[in-house]
Amino acid sequence: MAPVPRMLKEALEPTRVREIGEAALRVVARKGLEGATMQEIADEAGLAKGTLYLYFEGRDDLVVHVAEAAFSELQPAVAEALGREGSVSERLEGAIRVHVEFFERRRDLLRLFVSVAHPGPAPERSARLSRNCHPLYLAYLDLLTSFLVDAQAHGEVRPFRADRLALFLAEGLAGVILRRLGETEPVPVEDDVRLVAGALVSGIVTRRTS
Repeated sequence: MAPVPRMLKEALEPTRVREIGEAALRVVARKGLEGATMQEIADEAGLAKGTLYLYFEGRDDLVVHVAEAAFSELQPAVAEALGREGSVSERLEGAIRVHVEFFERRRDLLRLFVSVAHPGPAPERSARLSRNCHPLYLAYLDLLTSFLVDAQAHGEVRPFRADRLALFLAEGLAGVILRRLGETEPVPVEDDVRLVAGALVSGIVTRRTS
């Protein structure tokens, strides 16, 4: 289907776009990303399938939109936590807490977020989805990397490669949060926050900063 003209997309009702995004999240939560079709999303939103294409070019376009909305909430909150006053340990723990609590509140977002952030090599994932989604995740990694580079410049973090350390933190958090999603009785949020923060800080901080 031909792309929707930009001016038309901008004129469409924002409330309806949010409703479609929420419907997509519910379908993905039930069936996974690969099992979610435009028809099912349209049914969930109470729309004709053709109407859905007035808003989005296809499922990949819709998935990217919802992921962007998630990043637009999460990334500033993490940035704010990293920018607070306090030691490296305290700021890292605060950012980890923000991340875990965000997905604890929005568990419906997690599978979609991870699918977008980590498209993977599976052949069923389109090249277009991979191209469009990686920059979202890379922007988040850049935020963590910048924080770590600054901490290294002040002698507060050991001289590991900051970009790889940021990846380690992000991937570790994703694993912990995914496990929480699959547990009927997950441990308290604070336990997992302290686990991740404690393991990371004990390995990278050059001196006690609190």
